[in-house]
Amino acid sequence: MPLFEGKTPQERYKTIAALALGVIALLFLGRMFFGSTPTKTAGTSRPTPTPRAGGPAPATEETMPDIRPVPDIQRISFDGTDGGRNIFAFYEPPVKKVIDPASIPTPTPTPTPPPPLALTSLAPSNVFAQTGDFTLTVSGDKFTPQTRVYVDSQEVQTIFTSAQQLSANVPGLLISAPGTRQIIARTPDGQLYSNGFPLNVADPPKPQYTYIGLLGGARYNDKAMLKSPSNEVVTVQRGDVVGGRFKVTSISERSVDFTDTQLKIKHTLPYVEARTAGPGGPRPYIPQPATRAGDDDDEPEQ
Repeated sequence: MPLFEGKTPQERYKTIAALALGVIALLFLGRMFFGSTPTKTAGTSRPTPTPRAGGPAPATEETMPDIRPVPDIQRISFDGTDGGRNIFAFYEPPVKKVIDPASIPTPTPTPTPPPPLALTSLAPSNVFAQTGDFTLTVSGDKFTPQTRVYVDSQEVQTIFTSAQQLSANVPGLLISAPGTRQIIARTPDGQLYSNGFPLNVADPPKPQYTYIGLLGGARYNDKAMLKSPSNEVVTVQRGDVVGGRFKVTSISERSVDFTDTQLKIKHTLPYVEARTAGPGGPRPYIPQPATRAGDDDDEPEQ
């Protein structure tokens, strides 16, 4: 054969062995891919052969399992009522209910019990500031000898007159400025107390004038010029009473002092330079150096 021409016997043997191995490999592969048992149909089986008399029972071929179709996936809807059980559901906070305040019933307030003591009136109920010490009569009910009068939480000297009246001495320092003072009657231990009552402290009347000038020499400041609210200029001296109640007590180039003849309160008007002077009238005083005693008024010789 041409396949073995020119070859030694050993080379021939090797070639025959290689061909034989190739044929065997082809047969083996063909058996694996084409010679296997055909696939059995589900639910079918071979007919059972009839056993021979006296022989062993034929082997029963195992039946293939019944393959059922996969059921449809059931979808579960989530309504948000139980967010803690479904890990794939997002938690949504509950909607807060808005309550109308008008729909809430208003509780009935508990009335405050009345104080053990009653304070009904003061005499006087109105005073002027800077008037000094005065006596205050407090009227009410259920007062005791231990009851004291307090002015803005400060105790004052109190005299027990009866269960309906107390008398208190109010120092002038407590009414030095205008305003309202709260009066109350109570015992020092606070067990018995009354309602509060206002004491009105008014600003005292003042002279409605302006000090605009001084008349007289440097040694005799005995007259002052005052201007009224109606721009009327009046001349006063010590001892005169202006406005029906203000007595002139002192005159200087800096101020004029008055005393209220009714309230005994002192007032001071500072000097205010007059802007204009009436034609032919007195001019505001301008202090001049005082003339020494013994100096003559003769002119020096030429």
